[in-house]
This record gives sequence, structure tokens and C-alpha cells, in this order.
Amino acid sequence: MILHPILRNSACKSRLVRSIATFATLMAVSAFASADVNFTDAPQWVSNPSGRVPLAAAIQFRSNEKLHTAIAISDGQNTWEAVFDANVSDNGYYEIPIIGMRPGRDHEITLVVSSDENDDFVRTFSHTTPQLPDNPLAIPPVDIIVSQPDLMEPGVVFLSVRRRALGRPHWLTPKQRVFTREWGMLIALDERGDLVWYYESEFRTAGIARLKNGNILMHRTDFSTVEIDLLGNTVRQFYAEGRPYPPPSDPAAIAIKGIQTLHHQPHEMPNGNFLAFSANGYLVKDYFTSDRDPDAPRADQMVMADTVIELTPEGDIAWSWNTFDVLDPFRIGYNTIDSYWWVRGFDQHMDWTHGNGLSYDPVDDSVLVSLRNQSAILKVDRASKEIKWILGRHDGWPAHLQDKLLTPVGDLMWPGYQHNPRMTSAGTVILFDNRAHGGARPFEQPLDLVESFSRGVEFEVNAADMTVRQIWSTGDEQGSDPCYSSAMSDAWRLPLTGNHLVIYAFCVPLIEGVSLNTMDETKRVIDDLPYGGRVVEYADDSIVFRAEIADPNDLLQWEIYGGFKSPGIYNQPDSALSSAHE
Repeated sequence: MILHPILRNSACKSRLVRSIATFATLMAVSAFASADVNFTDAPQWVSNPSGRVPLAAAIQFRSNEKLHTAIAISDGQNTWEAVFDANVSDNGYYEIPIIGMRPGRDHEITLVVSSDENDDFVRTFSHTTPQLPDNPLAIPPVDIIVSQPDLMEPGVVFLSVRRRALGRPHWLTPKQRVFTREWGMLIALDERGDLVWYYESEFRTAGIARLKNGNILMHRTDFSTVEIDLLGNTVRQFYAEGRPYPPPSDPAAIAIKGIQTLHHQPHEMPNGNFLAFSANGYLVKDYFTSDRDPDAPRADQMVMADTVIELTPEGDIAWSWNTFDVLDPFRIGYNTIDSYWWVRGFDQHMDWTHGNGLSYDPVDDSVLVSLRNQSAILKVDRASKEIKWILGRHDGWPAHLQDKLLTPVGDLMWPGYQHNPRMTSAGTVILFDNRAHGGARPFEQPLDLVESFSRGVEFEVNAADMTVRQIWSTGDEQGSDPCYSSAMSDAWRLPLTGNHLVIYAFCVPLIEGVSLNTMDETKRVIDDLPYGGRVVEYADDSIVFRAEIADPNDLLQWEIYGGFKSPGIYNQPDSALSSAHE
């Protein structure tokens, strides 16, 4: 079932709206049925129908009529409603998602069903949601530090959460790798920080996006991309044909031909296609063996280079752009000589570009491409495949790209090892600036860990005169409460309020003497330290929401890969979905 975006002026939907408006009356009704509504299977309650969303449920029924549906839900403290379109499968099957329920509470759910010509069917269900798991390894601990709903963007924050055993990836034991890789979770928090939904994944999750149909599209670290509905049902799955894992168990999963990986952040385009990264290996002669010693001997190396691909819903590649065809593989960054790809099935492959974010700009039919280990964001024209501009440091680029470099105007700090840029509704570019190594490139001196910090930052690009101006950031120096997240993370400019949502994947303890080089066997490194994530919403320079996700005993690492804010749990603004705190 799809939640209807606009309530049309049909008599049937008018009745549904009036019924929901009389919420208190409906909640007092235990059961009522009109003989005029023809069910071939009467409405029944099903808790957690997919087995992956413990706080969700569904009302299922069949009918040979075209039926419109509304629901009203209360837990005694909160009320919310939703109206659904009359979409139905060929066999007359309806499944109404009941989502937004908090754990360990009694709920009353009133169902209103109408046909185009007949009277309403009304029935109320009672349901008690389960408590959250007792196992502290099975659910991320969420600590709300600040919550000012009146100053926040309305809606629900969805987060992609991961857990990780302490230690460098290439040193983890087999059991530690299973603990880290064969688990993932998506969670949703309301404006007060209450957990209102979560999805249990059998594999580590990465970037997530909400689709126009209300479903969630997520990348997973098994090089697959999965679309799920809010009941946890798999709607569609893509996977890289050449991935170093067996095909998925789902026989309907679609193999993307000719690629080795699918990774990082998925993005839905206006035409219904999806943007994604695929990194593939290439042999490069006489390549670097160190990103810290310029005099280290060279060797022939397998190098992972990213290709941007545009996928149709059927899994065909409609468009692609290959970094290996355009950029210089000898322009490297810190972490190029790293074990990132080794532990993902590509032994001794170098991490050259590390593409980690894509966004489509319909204004000029172009694609925004983030390449972490180039510390650069590129805008690529979709028709010509030419680079329009490069936002990043000016050193090390080949001659044929010199005229693509944006000139800074005013005070500006170039991003370093950034993550997941996107075009905003204001036409600006916002991103999370991880500032790994302090933004240094090989073979410069990286910033010490104790001096490090990360930030959210927004830029205004003038493509006509090839300039860039920094117009907002969370701070361009280490503040009194810094968070250094060397990887992942997210940043958004929110459309209604103009607030900024910044998701810090993790905050590393800033300890003297800890190395930023994960290949340094003589020192502790970041991977050896416990850490947790942080979610902050800023209204101008004020913090109006802050949540922390961290293990209170420092026994493991919790990561928030990224996330987004949705207008509501059903992906609808207040005109179609309302919520009140009694």
C-alpha cells in the first residue's frame, strides 16, 4: 500500500478525512462493520510480518472492490493518522502498514475502510509493542542530550547504524568479523528522540535514502543494494555480478553485469533510475607502495577505481562515468595504501578514489561525485560526461583539468576526505567534511589526532565565473566539544526551516600518541579505540537536538553510517499525516 500524497476530492476520501477528524469517537468504538463493504478475507492483525521490524505491524485483508483506507493510532501520549491510496494487487490483497509505535506501550489502532460508493467499515485493534532487546549488543543505546521540538525541522530521523569489534579490520578474528559484518540496523527517532521504528539487517548496512514511494533504498557491505518497505519486506535487490561472495539467497535478486562492487550511498533520480558507485580493479605499473614515504620502492599494483553507474529499476546500466578514464591514478591520498579493500574480498588492492557520495542536479542534468581519497567533489555533465568543475585543493591535478578547479572567494577551508555531498533545495552544496589527517595529502605532515576535528559545511558555487564561497559550517577549528569522525557521516540543509542536520558517524577519543595510520603496527590507531556516533540539528548556530549513540562501557564501537530526516514516519507532511503529543 502506498500512502497517498494529496487527498483528492472524492466523496469516499472526504468520508475518510471526516472519520479521522473524529479520532476520539473512533477510538471509543470497539468494532463496527458495514455490510456494504465486501471483504473476501476480513481484516486481520499481523505483528512484525517480515520478522525484521519488531515495532511494526500490518492489517491485511482481501476484497474484490477498490477500497480506500485510513488509520488512527494512539499510545495514550501520542496520536498520529494516515490515509492510503487504493492501490491493490491483482488478487485483491491489501496490507496496511502500522508504523511509528514506540516500544513497550499499549496502542489502539482504528481502521477505516471505504469503497467509492458504500459506507465505511470501522474496526479498532489493540496492540502492545515488545520491549527493546535486553542484549546491549543487539540494539544501539540512544542518549538524548538536547531536544527542542518547537525549533526543529518536523519529522523523523532515519539512521543507518553499525557495530564493530575493537581492532584493525585486517586483524579481527573470524568471530569478530561475523559480529561486525553480519549485522546491521536502521532506526528512526522522532523529534524527542523516541525510537519509533527499527529494521534488523542480516548484513552490515551503509548509505540509505528514502524513495518517492516511501520505501528505503540501502547499500550493504556485501555489495548489494536493497529496497525495503517500512514493514521490512524486500521489494527489490541488486548485487554486483563479480562480487567476491555467492549470489543472494533471494532468487529474484538482480545481478548487475560486468561490475565487481556496489557501494556507499544510493541516490534516486527524478526519472526513477538510481545512481551508485561500482569500484573495479585495474593493474597499474610502477605504483606507490607507501603514502608516507615518497622514496619507498614502487611496484605493479591492483588499484580500485570508481565508476559512477545509473541503474534502471530492472538492473540495466543506463549511463556510466569511469574515474580511471579521466583522472590521474598517481594522484593519491592518505589511506590509498590501506587494507580497506583487502578485508572486503580484494586482497592487496589499493584504495585510489574511494567514491563515497553521489547526488543528481536536475537544474543542469549533472551528477555530483565525491572522491574521498582525492579530497574533491566533481560535477559531471551527464550528456557529455565532461567535468564541469572540481571543488577541492588545486595541487596535483593534471594539466587538462586545471581549468576545472574552482577559485575560492572569501574565507574558505577546503574539504579533506569528505563524505556524501548533495545539492540542496537552495542550489548549494552541503557535505560532511571528515578532515581525516587534517586534510593533508601525501607526503605532507598529517595533523595529530589530539588536534583533529570534523565538521558539516555548505558551499555556494558560481559555475559561470568558476568560484566557490563557504557560506556555513559547524566550525573551522577545533572547538570546546570537538568530534573527529575520520570516515562516513552525513550533513543536510533541511528544506522547511533551513536548519542543518549533521550526523557524525563516530567521535574518536582524542588521545595523545595514537597514530592515524592504520598500517602502523608500532602504535595504537583509531580502530583500536572505542567510540560512538552523534546526531545534531542546528538552528543557525544553536543546537536544538543532539543524540549520542555509544557503548557506556567502551567495549565496542557504534557507528552511524549516515541518515536523513523524513517529513514523517509515513514520509508525508502534516497535511496528510499529523502527530500530537498529549
